[in-house]
Amino acid sequence: MTSKSLTWTGDAVLAKMRRAEIIGVNVTMGAAVNHAKRNHPWKNQSGLLEGGINVISPAAPIATGIEGHWGVNDAVQARMLELGGVIKPVNAKALAIPLPGGGVVFRQSVTIPAYPYLRPAGDAQYPRLIQRIRRAYEKEGGDPADVQGQITAGGGDV
Repeated sequence: MTSKSLTWTGDAVLAKMRRAEIIGVNVTMGAAVNHAKRNHPWKNQSGLLEGGINVISPAAPIATGIEGHWGVNDAVQARMLELGGVIKPVNAKALAIPLPGGGVVFRQSVTIPAYPYLRPAGDAQYPRLIQRIRRAYEKEGGDPADVQGQITAGGGDV
């Protein structure tokens, strides 16, 4: 009877997978940023909000997996445009709203409708995350059979 030995490469497979996850998350966040910048529903006046859409913190390992953040940096109006809401005066009795052609109207509050741009970008890009991780893993020299069942087929292109 011949003896066979098994060489454990689990740590190497895990390291390749971790690198692939980081790449996949970073590529997905970058694609979401680009999507949000190209597909926002508002008329860009100053460029401040659009310029603030960015990867806030690149993907990095945490205890439970990989974490990265993207969104809007340094634009106070970002949340109001994404979610909508009510603006009320803080240091005055009323808001002064300039009218086209001159004049002003005073209001106790103004309701801003939602103009989502981040959530639709995420919705468009997140389904491609699994495929991006798979491709990054294969580029790392990993064999998809190494992690059969851990990566499921995703849609879309990198």
